[in-house]
Amino acid sequence: MAKMTRSESHLDSGTRPDGAEVLRNDAVHLLDALQDGVIFLDPDWRIRYANRAARQISRIDEAHLNGPSHWELYPATVGTEQEQVYRRSMEERVSLTLELYYQPYDVWISLQTLPIPTGIAVYYRDITRLKKAESNRDETALQLEEVFEQTSDAIIMLDSKYDFTFLNRRAKEVLAPGGDLLGRNLWEAFPQATAEDSPFWVEYHRAMREQVPIHFEAFYPEPLNVWFSIEGRPTGNGMIVYFRDITQRKAAAEDLQRKTAMAEQQAAEIETVYRTAPIGLALFDTDDYHYLRLNDRQAEFFGMKPEDVVGRTLLEMAPIEGLQELFDGVRAGTPVVNYPLEGELVGRPGEHRYWTVNYSPVFAHDGSVQFIAAASLEITQQKRAEMALIQSEKLAAVGRLASSISHEINNPLEAVTNLLYLIAASDGLPQDVRQWVDLAEREVARVSQIATQTLRFHRQTVKPTKANAQQLIEPVLDLYLGRLMNSGITVQTKFVSKTPVLCLENEIRQVLNNLIANAIDAMKSGGRLMISAHDACHRSSAVPGVRITVADTGHGMPKETQARIFEAFFTTKDLNGTGLGLWISKDIVERHAGTLKVRSSSTPEMHGTIFTLFLPTSHVPEHGNQPAAVN
Repeated sequence: MAKMTRSESHLDSGTRPDGAEVLRNDAVHLLDALQDGVIFLDPDWRIRYANRAARQISRIDEAHLNGPSHWELYPATVGTEQEQVYRRSMEERVSLTLELYYQPYDVWISLQTLPIPTGIAVYYRDITRLKKAESNRDETALQLEEVFEQTSDAIIMLDSKYDFTFLNRRAKEVLAPGGDLLGRNLWEAFPQATAEDSPFWVEYHRAMREQVPIHFEAFYPEPLNVWFSIEGRPTGNGMIVYFRDITQRKAAAEDLQRKTAMAEQQAAEIETVYRTAPIGLALFDTDDYHYLRLNDRQAEFFGMKPEDVVGRTLLEMAPIEGLQELFDGVRAGTPVVNYPLEGELVGRPGEHRYWTVNYSPVFAHDGSVQFIAAASLEITQQKRAEMALIQSEKLAAVGRLASSISHEINNPLEAVTNLLYLIAASDGLPQDVRQWVDLAEREVARVSQIATQTLRFHRQTVKPTKANAQQLIEPVLDLYLGRLMNSGITVQTKFVSKTPVLCLENEIRQVLNNLIANAIDAMKSGGRLMISAHDACHRSSAVPGVRITVADTGHGMPKETQARIFEAFFTTKDLNGTGLGLWISKDIVERHAGTLKVRSSSTPEMHGTIFTLFLPTSHVPEHGNQPAAVN
């Protein structure tokens, strides 16, 4: 491709597809082929483009393009009718014509202004010869016809009856390649333009009737199949029409519109995927690693909205040791793939979390790292599930061991019990010794009961049985009897209800075990543990059942903790808890069609926690597969 001149390069400064670029270059060459001058003026009155004829007529060189304003280049036009026409055309977006004499160059100019998207175009010619030859009409007509023949625009003249009186060379090529239209009527020659809503019919009649210039674009079907850009000028006894074939331009515009719509649709689809992706996505700058954009999932890591995170730095949001060094390496061009990351975020301080992260450099054209893209998948739940599984396996092993020990203890316990019975039945046994023997019998009986309860906890029932609240609660209290006495905790029980409920006893005891153990943990310095049971009905469904209340005078829980205690893996016991006890308990209760609710206060004046467990009397519970005891 030949090198463009500066005037050519200023015709269109936008980026176009290859086809449009070719069309643009063709337009430049066609404009340069015109003997008439064409210049484009921007709103600041700078000459943005001038064709070859304009450069010759107006003495325009390279330095004048996009440089001084028109009024600085041609000061003699300031304050003249030419300035008025130019400014009116620019402000009102109308096409205007003018003939003027420019004294500094001793030329007569005929010009027409045309509003264009970037300002106005001025189409003009040097009519000095025509003016000087005005007395010779025939010679003027010949010269005008010669100009028309040389121009690349198609030009026709119509009389007041719409008969063709003149067609230049280009008009004959476009409209009548196989015949002569001179003298024929426009509407007879082109009948498809006679419809009342046809822009040809409407605009041509308007120009004739109102004696106003017209400018429109329209498509003429078979046999032409051409898009036209048409400008018409009334002449008093008819009209002159300038038109050009813009079919290729229209096709290019439609193609560009189609591609633009497709690109916008694809961008919208990509944006939707980005925003709703189940992994955290973010883009960082390379200066201080602040967020440029992020999706909803990434913002959820912090419990914030994306717009509240943008602009904040990486370490401000994630003060994790070693993260700065990871990003420094990515900025140097080394990606990070499937890296295990763990630590705390600003959204939930004190909560240790885990991620698998990928960090990638985004390179600029010169090979430098322009941005850093991040993809983060949180695996905290999986990690906690793994730890809970390990803990559950440990508990299961301890349960099996406790079951074995309890079973094996029964035989020697039976022997010791029998021996103590024989000793107690002996004659002549001193009174103080008899008291010790009685104490030993009671303690051996308590060991036997603990062993029995341990076995009962371990055995998994497969069928629901009926048991009342007292039968469910007292075996659990027996397990904690020693711990309750050593902790200075007073136990108060009130079993108003004797109604049995249909349940999986071991699972309900597991729930009660969690509630009682949590209550004991909350009363490190002693207190009261109050357990009651009474008949009740479900508040919303009116289903009859039993309501069990476990209350303590411990330190209580703030509202934030109460809102999360039934979440999996949420714990306030640090390494001493898995965060699964109440989560599993709630699941067990729901499978029994019951409810488990909590109320708590941590104020100095009134502190403590109350758990309320409601169980329907006759609902057949669903079988679960939860660990036997998790806290």
